[in-house]
Amino acid sequence: MNRMKTQARDILLDTPILPVLIVFFIWSVVFVPNFATAYNIKNYFLQASDLLVVACGLTFVVLNGGIDFSVTATLTLGSVMGAYIMAMSPVAGNPVVSIPLAILTMMGIGLVVGLINGFAVAKLKIPSFIATMATNLVFSGLAVLLCMNLTGKSSISGISKEFFILGGSGNYFFVPIAISGVCCLFCHWLLRSTKFGRDVYSIGINNVCAEVSGVKVKKVTVSIMVLSGLFAAVEGILLTARNEAGVASLGDKMFLAVIACVIVGGTSTSGGFGGIKQTLYGVLFITLLNNTMNLLQVEWNLLMLFQGVLILIATLVGIKVKQSRRLNVLGGKK
Repeated sequence: MNRMKTQARDILLDTPILPVLIVFFIWSVVFVPNFATAYNIKNYFLQASDLLVVACGLTFVVLNGGIDFSVTATLTLGSVMGAYIMAMSPVAGNPVVSIPLAILTMMGIGLVVGLINGFAVAKLKIPSFIATMATNLVFSGLAVLLCMNLTGKSSISGISKEFFILGGSGNYFFVPIAISGVCCLFCHWLLRSTKFGRDVYSIGINNVCAEVSGVKVKKVTVSIMVLSGLFAAVEGILLTARNEAGVASLGDKMFLAVIACVIVGGTSTSGGFGGIKQTLYGVLFITLLNNTMNLLQVEWNLLMLFQGVLILIATLVGIKVKQSRRLNVLGGKK
């Protein structure tokens, strides 16, 4: 009996959102009209895949004790540039060339933004809050400026139809879901089975002790920011394909949902505790909340209110969990 209580306690400490997710899902199936239809379930997993890719990258940053506000600007700028290559560049008429070039360009943008953020945080010692807020403003503004100068509108259409498969067009709805699943598994493996993952946790717990013990804190911090930028770029590819256009406002209103997935899932905002499993549960919960509220025709403002309250509660729970774990490590009370 004591062993079962201990296991249950450990599950609640590791994934406090899991029992809430299970109960909420059962309630949705029983009481929310049209929730359990095949069409809605497909949309539910597509919506979850959108959040999961960005949230996986952001999890590394939060575990490191930081934040990355620039993820939405990264995917937006990538969307505009990728759409330009496929619709307006000299290679636009050749999808065999334009699609790979667009994807490489979008990934390159993620890499560059990640390197800039990493350099600002690790080398210049600028807090990640300020550094990524600045790059978010710069690159989101650049995306709008480029889009307006190229088309006079806030979007670039006419991209290659073959590219739409990546967004789940027609019978290919499973493609973005599979891609997000691969990203999730890769990140989980990276955190749990590699030295890099152990370094991420150690820096999040105490970066001074980590550096003294031989962890290359600056190098790991830059790598984390690069990962966040790359996964944001991947999501930019998927969303551009889903929207069948490059959109200068593609990442608007997305960041709150993404950070909610990470924090509500159970990853500590002060770093060191949590992981991809927690983020996955957070994604499933936040997507479920958004989906059911839309089916019940709840106003967007109320949905934002719910998400804000959830983030506050999850942050407070995360602080208590971190304190509890430290007591356990020091031999304190169970």
